[in-house]
Amino acid sequence: MHTLIWRPLLNGTCAAVLLVTGVARAEQEVHADSTASRSPSPLLTARAPRSATAQTVEAVRWMSKRRQFTVAGIPYGVTGLPFIFFSPNTGWNYGIRLHLADYRRRPYRYKLTLHVHRSSAGKLKNRFRLKVPRISGTGFGLRFEFIRGRTLRTRYYGLGNNSEFNRDFVNDKSPDFKDANYYYYVLERDPRFLLSLLREIYGSASISVGFGMERIDVDQRGTAAFYLEKGTPDGVVDGFSGFASATLQWDTRDDEVVPRRGFYQEWSYESARNSLLGLFFEQIDFSRITLTNAYYIPLGSRWNFSHRTVLEVLSGSVPLYAYGEIGGSRRVKGLGGNGSLRGFDTQRFTDDVRFFSNAELRYQIYEIRLFRQHIEWQGMAFFDVGRVWADLDQIGLSGMHRSGGGGMRIIWDADFVIRMGMGIGGEQTDAWLSLGQNF
Repeated sequence: MHTLIWRPLLNGTCAAVLLVTGVARAEQEVHADSTASRSPSPLLTARAPRSATAQTVEAVRWMSKRRQFTVAGIPYGVTGLPFIFFSPNTGWNYGIRLHLADYRRRPYRYKLTLHVHRSSAGKLKNRFRLKVPRISGTGFGLRFEFIRGRTLRTRYYGLGNNSEFNRDFVNDKSPDFKDANYYYYVLERDPRFLLSLLREIYGSASISVGFGMERIDVDQRGTAAFYLEKGTPDGVVDGFSGFASATLQWDTRDDEVVPRRGFYQEWSYESARNSLLGLFFEQIDFSRITLTNAYYIPLGSRWNFSHRTVLEVLSGSVPLYAYGEIGGSRRVKGLGGNGSLRGFDTQRFTDDVRFFSNAELRYQIYEIRLFRQHIEWQGMAFFDVGRVWADLDQIGLSGMHRSGGGGMRIIWDADFVIRMGMGIGGEQTDAWLSLGQNF
């Protein structure tokens, strides 16, 4: 039996009124950029086209989709979305998300992201992110991220690929009813910060080394909680930890936000522990290895095939909250939800080894310059598979969870993405509306 679930909010997002700057330049004006008259633009050397003419045309098109205004000869792009809505689970939600990018260099000289989200029931998600791919004259880049958040409905259904979701436990008309929030818990991250140094090795290959700290508190959501009754896998629930990470990337994508061709591969290692604070918290000492592989194949001027696979292995004394997210340079909730296995509930399956694969056929429906902004509509159909295992030696093709569906993306200035879609999984039909590109 399938259940239709509509999620007007996921990861603190919803559709609202687009902010329009009203100061964008038309495409023809990109030739008048004062910086181009002084020296060759870095945009013309990032990925060399077949000829100088093709190089110039491609650079003009690239800039015309992003630059909105110029200050002292510096091209900037600003996109943002305010939101306000009501949810029966979190009450009135309101906030804003803003992007600011300096486009003197491709993909950008630096980019700032600010996300502020609150709700009347206490949900909180504040994030500040700064990324500088290359600091002039140093050969290094920088990424800084600061997060404070409180998620009121973090899921935990237990370990295993066949973990049970007993609907009678959350149905107040059933004699087996426990609590409507039996499978949920409150996760408070206060705070998390990460500082990474980036370094290009050769061509499309780069490495990064990061250090950070986070404090996690877990509390039960209702009068009864699954994680308290059944216990957590290693007896570790929450705590304060420091972590170090190392990442190796190979990235030949033609665009970071809306790729249409190219290849992306990432090997990520993260180690977290609180050994210095073990007297005050349950011992956290675990590591995760995350492998991500994605490629994008153009099938014509409008069609595109995109595919991603992710494999992650956890080891050590893993805390409860770590089972609810998948690592790498971009963390996602899983396994399940619109960031991993669409059509299934968020964080539906988890264990020490997690795998999922997303295949999408994308089609550019229409693009237009509206109020001097570049707006693009994409349609897509997808097919996802995924599962979890307790150990690496159990990995196999059997027992995969499958889901399929379709959706649409609205892309603003090749930077700000609104996603909507519907997926059908083995247990339910799930619909979502969210901000940001999934891959």
